[in-house]
Amino acid sequence: MPPVGRLARPPSDRYERASVPTDPAASGAPSAVRALGSAIIASVAIAAILVLVGGILAEHRGLIAIAGIGGAVVGLLAAHAAVSRDGTVAPALPRATVLRVAVALAVGMVLAGGLGIWAYGRLEGGVMDPLSYLWETSGLLVPAEAAVAAVAAAWGAGAGPVRGRS
Repeated sequence: MPPVGRLARPPSDRYERASVPTDPAASGAPSAVRALGSAIIASVAIAAILVLVGGILAEHRGLIAIAGIGGAVVGLLAAHAAVSRDGTVAPALPRATVLRVAVALAVGMVLAGGLGIWAYGRLEGGVMDPLSYLWETSGLLVPAEAAVAAVAAAWGAGAGPVRGRS
């Protein structure tokens, strides 16, 4: 049996990582808006769903569930901005910033849904301002939706991102 030679590199070298640059712009990291694009699109789509269910279908049952699931989706999608694509490029945003942005997107999603429901009510002949209309028709439903969406978005931003199979 021939003698066994030395390896060109030690096996532990495969675990060595390149240092992560501190400046995302200089490293080719994605912009924050591009990294958050899917979360922004999801929040707009879920606001439209809230308008469809709460305004056009005039159904208030299930709005809190839609807001909660929507907040979680927004948080999970926003979490992509806080992770590096390959370990060598800095993430677009720190995790704490992503958490705040996800919560803001989720609350904005619910507020946009409420304004959309009010606008639909105006199209049907309503004359009230948004706050009076939402208070008369929904009571504390919109603030409850916002709270549930914010908690779900915070969870999603902390637990995410979701990665599909490659």
